[in-house]
Order: sequence, then structure tokens, then C-alpha cells
Amino acid sequence: MNMHSLALLTLPLCMAAIQSTEEKPLTRDETLLAKAEKRYEQGRYKDAWRAYKALAKEFPDTPAGKVGARRSQDSCYLGTTLVVGNGPQDNRFDVAIMGDGYKLDKQKGFDKLVDKIPDVFENQRTFDEYFSYFNFHRVNLISKDDGLDGHGRVADTALDGQVADTFAGHATVDRNLVFQMLAEMGHHDSVAIVFVKAGALGMSSGGVATVGGRSDATTIHEFGHAFANLGDEYTAKTHERGGVPTRANVSRTDDPEKVPWAHWIAAKVPGIGVYQGAAGQERGAWKPTPSGCVMEGGANFFCRPCREAIILRIYGTVDGIEQVAPDAHGPDATDTIILDEPFEFSVRVMTPSSHRLEVSWWVLPFDDAPNTPVLPKGEIDRRKRGPLPPIAAKPVQTRRNSKTGEYSLRLTPRTLEPGRYRVVVRAIDRTMFRGDRWPWVLEDPRGVLESERGWNLVVPGS
Repeated sequence: MNMHSLALLTLPLCMAAIQSTEEKPLTRDETLLAKAEKRYEQGRYKDAWRAYKALAKEFPDTPAGKVGARRSQDSCYLGTTLVVGNGPQDNRFDVAIMGDGYKLDKQKGFDKLVDKIPDVFENQRTFDEYFSYFNFHRVNLISKDDGLDGHGRVADTALDGQVADTFAGHATVDRNLVFQMLAEMGHHDSVAIVFVKAGALGMSSGGVATVGGRSDATTIHEFGHAFANLGDEYTAKTHERGGVPTRANVSRTDDPEKVPWAHWIAAKVPGIGVYQGAAGQERGAWKPTPSGCVMEGGANFFCRPCREAIILRIYGTVDGIEQVAPDAHGPDATDTIILDEPFEFSVRVMTPSSHRLEVSWWVLPFDDAPNTPVLPKGEIDRRKRGPLPPIAAKPVQTRRNSKTGEYSLRLTPRTLEPGRYRVVVRAIDRTMFRGDRWPWVLEDPRGVLESERGWNLVVPGS
């Protein structure tokens, strides 16, 4: 693994759920569960499986015993390990990497496969630019058999891997079982890459990228489907698909004003147009470029509309503002900073690989502060917030030169008239790169590229 990757850390999620927040002694069943999880952490997979089985036998009716029962079946979830951790789970996109058809004695081989997958993403230009926005987790699943259903054979595997009813016999898995394993894992962002040991090619749907065997190109292609809901740009008919789906890169119309990438055409970006042949058929489906995109197959780069969709999907989960100090509050909050001596506000924003987010500060009269929409309580999809309202006043400071992503604003009482104010900081990813005439994201209708925090401020009278 690369040097930036964190040491392998496991997630003792079940124990965290079982133990009380109070520091009380563990019961015997909880102690046995902790020992089983420890053996998993140590890579002693057979010992862990046996420990779970013994736990389930001795305590069949306790929460810990039921965990042991689920994790000691012939085909089951065994544990999760953080392979690459780039930041807190509540502000990263967490990708789960699973295997189907890997027997208990083949888990080490699966581990080696997973160790190489983050490098596959770093070798792809779009994902490399935003690599720090992702965490990668290895999810060890035990399968009783090492094959998959099909050609007259029925195999007992963790995700019910099958040979799909396609001309080439693509590998596929049961999506419901994948999400059961994600639930066992704990925190997740509903996206998984599944490597089917004995399968070929791959298929994806609803957040699950299935890859038969091991192929870097197939991994990125299928992840494009699962992660950003991209469509196929190739014409080869692999199976009966029904109607042509509308995607960021696939259209059922050739009207340049109605295709999903019409804004790229309107901007007169070279190479972007309406080209027939996509979604596995030669006619009746159109794509934005004549050839070369990952979603056509073979290449290692995404066309502009695909790349735009990927970045918008990333920011649908990851907030550009990582941390602020002091803690920010809405304008209706009772928390107010009294500026009777110099005071410094600080913010840390996300740091893509080769460009910087733009950070701007405003000190506005309280009544002029923007009425910023917020996500409903418990909602994590930033796309549902909507665009931020514009601020007519010029910012007091704008910067985008910090390699660490750290910026600050220092205020003193003598620089402001007495009164109530709202301090606002916004960070935006303009996705502009040196030497490129157009940004990577040309249109952001939901405003996910921009983030805001704010503080109430009072400057006392003399």
C-alpha cells in the first residue's frame, strides 16, 4: 500500500453497539465476542470463525451470541478492516470491498487483492484528484463454495454469486445480501465493490459494482455505474435491457438541447456532441463523445459529462468544509461571540490532489445575513440542501493557496462599529485546473460544490 494509507485498523462496531457508554464490566458473552473480534483483527480468520461458533453455542439468546451465530455460518460475514483511511467517516465516502466465493482458507488471498484496489483508483485521474475524499474498507466474507451458480451448478456463497443471463455470462450477486453485509459492517455509504472469485466480466446496479475475477478496467467501469449511476457508452449487445435509460452520459434523444449534457454543448466544448450508439445498442441511444471514455470500455479516463457526474456525487456526501473553530451555529442560535478583544475564526477545508478550494469570509450586518438552507436532521445527502443563496456584499477575504486547507480570519473590536453581525465563511470547489479552459464541473444545480458555516457576533458599544 502507499505511504499515505493508514495502518490496518478494524472497526469493532458490534462491541460498540453492545457495550453501554458507562464503563461497566463485560459479561462473559461480551468477553467472548471481544476475543473473537480480536482474532479477526489479528488475521486469525479460522480461529475467529471457531470463536464465533463457540460463542453462539454457549449463548444462543444474547445479543453477543446472535452476532456469533451470524458470523459462524458456512457462508457469512466475518469482519471489516479499514484499509485506507483518509478522514472521519462522517465526512468521507466509505467504499466497502467484498469478495464472493472466497472460502475460509482463501481469505488471505482476498486480502492481497483488496490491498491493490486503492492504487487502481489513484491511477485513474478523476478519482486520484479526489482520493482524499474516500475511505476504503475490506469486508471479509466467508463462502462455503468457491464457485457461483450457473451452468447447472448451485454454489453456496455469501452473496449468492451467479452467472447472469447475458450473452457473455457476466458475474452478478444478490444485491439484498450485499446490503445485509453492509448493515453488519455498520457505518457505510451504500456502495460496495464485489469481486466474484470464479466469475467473469461484471454487472452493477443500485450501488453494487460486481467484478468477475480481477480486472482494473472492469473495476473502474463498474464503479462508475454503481457510484455515479453512469450508463454504458458501448454498442455491443450483451443482454436484453428494455428501454434506453437516461443517464448523465446516455440519452434516448438526439436533441442537443435536451440531452443531459446539453450545457456542455451550449458551452461549445470541443469533442462534446451527440453521437449515436450507447447503452448496448447501435441505434436509439446517444452519448456525449465518439469514443474513449471509461464507460465505453478499455480507456482509463472519463469523458467530461461522466467526470462531472462523479464529482457531483462525491460532494453529495463529502462536505467541502471539514472543521471550523469555534463551533458554528445558525443565525437563530443563542450562541453569540462577544468581540471585546481580538478574536480569530478558523476553518479547515478538503484538499484535492492538485487544486485548492476557494475560501471566502464575510462580516455582515446581522439583518443582511443570508437565509441559508440546512439539511433536515439526520439527513446526510447534501444534494437535498439545495444551492446557497447569493451574498451581494464583497467578501472581506478570499484565499485558495493553503496546502493544508487551513484558513483564518482575525477580527478586532476597533475595526467594526458596535452592533450585531453574522460572520460567514464559504468554501467552493471551482474545479479549475491549470491549462484547462473549462472547469471539471460546468453545472452544479444542487449547489453541492459550495459549503457554508456562520457565527453570530456582537460588538459592544463603548
